Amino acid sequence: MKYKTLLLLILAAAQAPSALSWSNHTLISYDLLQALPEVRDAALVEVETIEAFLMATETELAAFLEEQEQQMRRSLWYYAPRPDTLRFTANGDEQSIRKRFTAAIRINPNSKLALYAQLLPGEARDGMPIDAHSVTTLADPVHLLEVQLIQLTEGLRVAPLDVVATANDEPDHGLDIGLFTDSNTDYGQQYGFGAQPFGNPALPYGTQAPFHMGFYHEPRIIYAAAGFLKRTYPEYRILLYKQLAEFAFAQGHDYWGWRFMGWGLHYVGDFSNPYHVTPLPGASTLDILVPGVLGVIGLPKGQQKATQLTSNRHTALEDFQQEVMDRAYSLHQPSPLISALVPPQTSAAFTNEQVVGLIAKTAYDKAEVVDRVLQQAMPAKFINDSAIEYSDLGVKSQLPDIVLQQSGPEAYQRMETLVADLLGDFAQFGTAYVRSILSQPRR
Repeated sequence: MKYKTLLLLILAAAQAPSALSWSNHTLISYDLLQALPEVRDAALVEVETIEAFLMATETELAAFLEEQEQQMRRSLWYYAPRPDTLRFTANGDEQSIRKRFTAAIRINPNSKLALYAQLLPGEARDGMPIDAHSVTTLADPVHLLEVQLIQLTEGLRVAPLDVVATANDEPDHGLDIGLFTDSNTDYGQQYGFGAQPFGNPALPYGTQAPFHMGFYHEPRIIYAAAGFLKRTYPEYRILLYKQLAEFAFAQGHDYWGWRFMGWGLHYVGDFSNPYHVTPLPGASTLDILVPGVLGVIGLPKGQQKATQLTSNRHTALEDFQQEVMDRAYSLHQPSPLISALVPPQTSAAFTNEQVVGLIAKTAYDKAEVVDRVLQQAMPAKFINDSAIEYSDLGVKSQLPDIVLQQSGPEAYQRMETLVADLLGDFAQFGTAYVRSILSQPRR
C-alpha cells in the first residue's frame, strides 16, 4: 500500500496541470467547425435556458437517461455506475429540475450553464458583456479573463457555430469539479465515483483530472502497481454528451443539441494531447516505477524530479500553442496551427469503440515524439530543470519569441509542426464526432 501511494503521487502530481489541456477550447474548435458546411451553414437556433429544455422534455428525458445508464454499465471500459437514487424522474417540479438533471448526469450542480457566447482573440462584437465569473465556478478563471464574453438572452436566434465553439470550452468552467467522495462537497458524497483516483485535489481545477484524462494503454505492470489508473471517465463524458445532443435534436431543441455537442467535443480535443492519455509522456516503464521504489526507501528526489519535469513540459507545450494561435487570430494572420484544424476531406465514421481504441491510442503513440521535440526546441531551463517551476517564470506571452531566438528557426518550426500534427488529429476525430451526431434523425 505504501508503494502504491508513492506511485500515485508521481502520477497524480505530474498530471495536475494537464487537467486544462489546450487552455482555450473555443480557440482550437472554431476553424474546425467553420469548415464543416453542416455547422457553418446550419439555420439559426433559438437560445433556450436549461430549465426550459428540461421541462419541455422531462418525460422523454427520464426514459432516455435510464436507457443510457444501462448502456454505459454494459459497454464502457471502466464505469462507476450511477447510484439508483440519482435516477432522473419526471415530476413536473420546475424548481428542482436543474438539480435533478445535474445529479442524473453527475456534473457539478453549481455549474453556471449561463447563456453566452465566447469570442476569439481580437474579435469584437456588439452585445452586453458577461463577467467571467458568471460562466465558471472557478475563482480565478485565467484564460476567460483574456477573451470577450457576450451575454445571450432567451429567445434570441444565434448561429450554431457560436453555440458549439462556446460550449466546447465549457467543461473547463467547472462541470467536473468536486465529484469525488474526498472532494469536500455534498454532491461528491452522492455521485458514486468514490475517492479521487489521481490528480491534485488541492488545485482549484485538480478534481476534474480523472474526467479529462484517460490512461487506457499503459503496460500491464503499471496497472498491476496502480490499478486506480483505470478509474478514468472521459470516455463516459464523450458518449454521454453525444447521446444527449442526439436526444435534444430529436426532441426539436436544437440549441441544446448544439451545446451538448460542444461539451462532448471538448473531451475529444483533450485526447489529442498526449498529456491526457499517458501519465508521463516520454518516460519508460522503469522511469515511472524506479522513483516510486526510491521513495519507499526514503529517497523522494526522483519522484519530485519526474513530477516537476512533466509539469513543466506540459505547460510549455500548451503555452506555445495558445500564444501562437492568439497572435494569429489577433493579427488576422495565417498559421500552420489554424490550418491544421481544417477537417480532412474524408474521415472514418465515428464509433463508440474509437474513443479508446483509436482517438486515445493515436495520442498515446505520439507521446515519445512530443517529449523529444520539446527537449530539442524548448530552452533547457524551461523543461529540463526540476528545480524550476516553469509557470513561475512568467514567460508565457514571450514563449514563441524565446524559442525562435534561443533555439533557432528550425526548432521553432519543429514546435509548430508538432502542435499542428496534434491539432490535425483533433480535426479528424472531431469531424467524425460532429457528423455522427448530425447523422441521427432530427425533428
